[in-house]
Amino acid sequence: MHIVADLHTHTIASTHAYSTVYEMVRGAKAKGLIAIGITDHGPDMKDGPHEWHFSNLNIIPREIDGVAVIRGIEFNICPGGALDRMNEKSLKPVEFALASFHDCCFAPSTRAAHTEALEAVLHDKRVQAFGHPGNPKFDFDMEHIISQCNQYGKLVEINSNSFAIRKGSRENCTEIARLCKKYQVPIVVDSDSHIEYTVGCVDNALEMLEEIGFPEELVVNSSRERLDEYFRGRGLTLFG
Repeated sequence: MHIVADLHTHTIASTHAYSTVYEMVRGAKAKGLIAIGITDHGPDMKDGPHEWHFSNLNIIPREIDGVAVIRGIEFNICPGGALDRMNEKSLKPVEFALASFHDCCFAPSTRAAHTEALEAVLHDKRVQAFGHPGNPKFDFDMEHIISQCNQYGKLVEINSNSFAIRKGSRENCTEIARLCKKYQVPIVVDSDSHIEYTVGCVDNALEMLEEIGFPEELVVNSSRERLDEYFRGRGLTLFG
């Protein structure tokens, strides 16, 4: 199994990242990817870009140097399941949105509080995917949430970077993947790259998926056809 697109990456608009849009695209092309999602953090993160960043995303070309660019955001999940405080007009250019827990916006709490927040995100039509849900700091009722993902049109991300930086994530991601397999929930496999050199670096996640026999047809970004079908279903044409 391999991926053809990395749908979760960050640019210098999130100032703890270190590459420009063009440099991230260059990193994607060097890995042989056909598409990249630019998903900088929402403005509730202290060094996230102002909401005007997102309102102006439509100036980014659909294709740069042969790589399709998907204009996105990584929302911060806040207590109760609220997301970044933004004007809806600022989100109009956003084509793909993940929502993720980050300590600076939601201090790790109880399993019940985390599950309640994710339940609220399930119902939020602005969000397409749960970002790095394997983070052990944010334990939640995995089966309760994942069993509902298809009903509410949510993808689940297997975040390869978590395996390296969030201790305990491999075990959690494995259980999440098993549940996605059980309930036939589509996933995306991403790098969460913050610099061009790690775009598309998802070997840890792919190795785990192969170990559990995860079906490739459920990995949205594992083929051009599946990726194209998913975004066409959302009214977006990526490839000519």
